[in-house]
Amino acid sequence: MVAMLGNPKAIGQIYNIAGDRFITFDGLARACAIAANRDPDQLELVHYNPKSFDFGKQKAFPLRMQHFFASITKAQTELNWQPKYDLIKGLRDSFNQDYSLSNAPEPDFALDNQILQS
Repeated sequence: MVAMLGNPKAIGQIYNIAGDRFITFDGLARACAIAANRDPDQLELVHYNPKSFDFGKQKAFPLRMQHFFASITKAQTELNWQPKYDLIKGLRDSFNQDYSLSNAPEPDFALDNQILQS
């Protein structure tokens, strides 16, 4: 964000700020497991179509049925920016410094259970 301050190229622009490697949703789930010090080979990844469920006003976390990719080339070119962290290091930092230290309530897995039971 600092690279945008005072940079006329950044006015009104949107930048993807992430790593320089693409990753699938399954890969992201495995990366999150590694960041949380869990064995990614022990994950059971379940794919579902969110349109098949009526969650009412509750929001499930639907992973898209297709992959999408966001390039950081624009930020690299216009802002002379380079990522400092790889995906695992960034996720691990967020897990350790944000999630693990927060007083957040235990996650509610009711919708996940509803999906898995179908």
